Amino acid sequence: MNITPEIKKELGRLVWDYAIDEQTLCDILEGKTSTFSLNREKLLARLLLNTKWYRLLDCLGPGGLKEILTDEVIRYIWVTDLRERFFYAKNVLNEIAQ
Repeated sequence: MNITPEIKKELGRLVWDYAIDEQTLCDILEGKTSTFSLNREKLLARLLLNTKWYRLLDCLGPGGLKEILTDEVIRYIWVTDLRERFFYAKNVLNEIAQ
């Protein structure tokens, strides 16, 4: 995943409750490291839950969204209806890409 300035801005907004610097945040997003309570999947789930869909589409593109919409990430979404919608979006993106 290409970590653009827009993604960095969104991530910074989402992890207001963590004392974490930008480089560590990027390392977590790339899967290079994790903290006691924050890993790549949990960070991506926060991004999905707290960023408007079309903003994500602008920042990541369809390929980037397909990359982050994995079963592991979606399982971190605790609201059943939203989790089902993201599974649906994942299936749609996979069908389009074929």
